[in-house]
Amino acid sequence: MVFEILCAILGIILIFLIMLIYYSLKRITTYEEIILQINDKIEYVNAQLKLIDEKGTFEADDEVGFFFQELKEVGKILDNLFEEVDDAPTKKEEKEEE
Repeated sequence: MVFEILCAILGIILIFLIMLIYYSLKRITTYEEIILQINDKIEYVNAQLKLIDEKGTFEADDEVGFFFQELKEVGKILDNLFEEVDDAPTKKEEKEEE
C-alpha cells in the first residue's frame, strides 16, 4: 500500500517535470529563432551599408561612423551568442593528430 502511494506520487512528480522541461525547451527554441532572425537582419543591413559606402566616407564621419561601429559590435555579440556545432575537425586539430 505504501509502495503504491509512493509510486503514484513519484509518477505525478515525473510527469510534472517532463512537462516543465518540454515547455522550457520550446520557449528557449522560440527565443533562439528570434535572436537568429535579428542576427541575420543585422548582417544583411551591415552588408548593404558596406555596399552603399564603398569609399568609406560615411564610415569615417563621426555621426554615421558611430552607427557603423555599433552595428558591427552588435553583430559580433550575436555571432558569439551561440556555439557553432561542427563535427568536422578543424585544421588545427588535423595538424595535432599528425
